[in-house]
Amino acid sequence: MEIKIKGQHFELLPQKAMFWKETQTLLIGDLHLGKITHFRSEGFALPTAAAADNFERLNFLLQHTGATRIIFLGDLFHNRYNSEWDTFVLWRRIHAAIDMLIVMGNHDILPKEALEEINIEVFEEQYEEDGFVFKHHPQEVFLPNQYVFAGHVHPVFKSYGKGKQRFRLPCFVIDQEQAILPSFGVFTGGFAVELVKDRKIYMTTDAQIFKLG
Repeated sequence: MEIKIKGQHFELLPQKAMFWKETQTLLIGDLHLGKITHFRSEGFALPTAAAADNFERLNFLLQHTGATRIIFLGDLFHNRYNSEWDTFVLWRRIHAAIDMLIVMGNHDILPKEALEEINIEVFEEQYEEDGFVFKHHPQEVFLPNQYVFAGHVHPVFKSYGKGKQRFRLPCFVIDQEQAILPSFGVFTGGFAVELVKDRKIYMTTDAQIFKLG
């Protein structure tokens, strides 16, 4: 699903990422790497394959889009160090040719030096480029000619089928001055959003995007 924002082309991907075509950039929010391993260590019966799913989708997106850069919109790593960090470091080395930067989120408590050591550029609050602002927390007040990309809230939308089936799916929220990406990571929960005036919502399954509004 392709949309235009400020004259630029963005592809919404079922893997819960956006691709900025003009700059060959993947936008990814809220991976929460390490969360599954953390909860498994606390005794929660989460499948071991779930942690690998994040990396499989990342690899697919890099191959599918030909991206040369990734902007992480915060909450890359969920908690303090665990073995998933080592997996991420190895993954980063394999993809050393890809430029990567991160705008820090509230869960990014690992020292920023750990990110810089593996050649990920770190921005504390936001990153700006060509009138676009990339940050972790959604913005409430906007400057003229500014468009914001954010994460943090893990938006989901509830829909109901004819047989009273209820669907609760991750979604992209596209407002006039801001886009909020779904959480890329698995087992991260979600916050239900509403379809309000001048808002477009794009629900995503593993294979398809559905437009509302």
